[in-house]
Amino acid sequence: MAQIAMSRLFRQSTTSSVRQSILRPVQARSYGSNSAIPTFTSTPSPELNEALERFRNELFIPLALPKRQRKSVFREKYAKQLENEPIVVKISENEEFTLTPKKHHELPSKKEALEVLNMMVATKNFSNLFPYLSGLRMSNYAITSDRWEYIIRKTSEAGKLSTIIECARQSNRTGLSLSNRNITRRLFFELHKTAAKADFQGVQTTKALKLAMEAASLMDAEEHSVPNIEEDPKHQPFVIGTLLELSAACAKIKEADISLVRGYAQKLDAAWSRGNFKDDATTRFGNVERVEENLALYNGMRLSLKMSKLSEETGTFKARCDALEPVLISQLKQVKNVDVLDDKVVKQLLEPKLK
Repeated sequence: MAQIAMSRLFRQSTTSSVRQSILRPVQARSYGSNSAIPTFTSTPSPELNEALERFRNELFIPLALPKRQRKSVFREKYAKQLENEPIVVKISENEEFTLTPKKHHELPSKKEALEVLNMMVATKNFSNLFPYLSGLRMSNYAITSDRWEYIIRKTSEAGKLSTIIECARQSNRTGLSLSNRNITRRLFFELHKTAAKADFQGVQTTKALKLAMEAASLMDAEEHSVPNIEEDPKHQPFVIGTLLELSAACAKIKEADISLVRGYAQKLDAAWSRGNFKDDATTRFGNVERVEENLALYNGMRLSLKMSKLSEETGTFKARCDALEPVLISQLKQVKNVDVLDDKVVKQLLEPKLK
C-alpha cells in the first residue's frame, strides 16, 4: 500500500530545478515577494525527502513568486517563450530557480498534500511539520480542525508536541488557532496523557506542564481568543483543570512551586460554572469529548486536595470530585476508545468498580 501511495504521489516529475539542495534548516524569503518559501531539513526517509522536495519545487516556490514571475509560469501565452528561453530568478540570497511553464490543474493536489502528512506520521518524523504546514497555508491549502486534531494526536504519540506549540506560536503562517475548542481540547488532553503515561512523575510531566503553560500564554493573543468569554477555550475549566493537574503533579515532585498550584485552583473555582459536568451527551463522540474535558480536571482537584497548604483554595473540590466521579464512571462505561481507556486516571476510576 505504501508503494502504491508513493507512486501516485510522484507520478508527476519535478519540472523546476533549484540550484541548491533544498534540504537545509533555514528559511529563505522570496526576493520581490512577501511569501516565506519553506525549506526542509533532511530526514532518514528518502521517500519523505523526495515528497517534500516535490512540493517545494512544484507548489510552494511557484506560488510564492512575485506576481510578474508567477504570470510567466502560469499564463499559457508565455509557455512557448519560457520553454525556448528559460528564465532563472533569485529566490533568496543563495538560491536560484528556473521558471518553467505550469498549469494550475497539474499542481500537487490537496489529497497528495495529506499523503505527505501521513508519511510524516508513518516515519514519526515531524522535523519539517512547521515549514510544510506554512507552505500549505501560503498555497491556500487549508487544514481542517479534524485534521489538526489528528496531527496533534500523532505528534503526541511521537513525543513531539513542542512542534504543535511552535505551529500555534506562528499561527499567521500555519493557520493553527487555539480559539477552536476541539483543537484546544485535543492539545490539552494529549498533555494530560503525556504526564499520565509517566505516572505524573519525571521529565515528561515537567515537560507537559511547560508546554501547557506556553499554550495558555499564547491563548492570550487575539488570534487564539474568542470575544465571548463563555466560549473562549482559555477560560474553560478543562484548560485550567489540566494546568492544575500538571502543576500539582510537578509540585509533588518538587518541580513547581505551590503558589502556581494555588493560582490554578483559584482560577478553576472561578471558572467552574462554564463547565459541563452532566452525563447527558447525546452521541458517542460527544460522550468522549466530555470525558476528555473532565478527566484531567477531576484528577487535578484530587491531587490538589492532598496538599494541606491549599485547604482554603480547595474547599469546594471534595464535593465537586464526589459529584463528578459517578458521572465520569458512567461516561467511561460507554467509551470504546482504547486510547482513553488506557489512561492511568481512567483505570483508577474503573478498576475498583469492576471488583
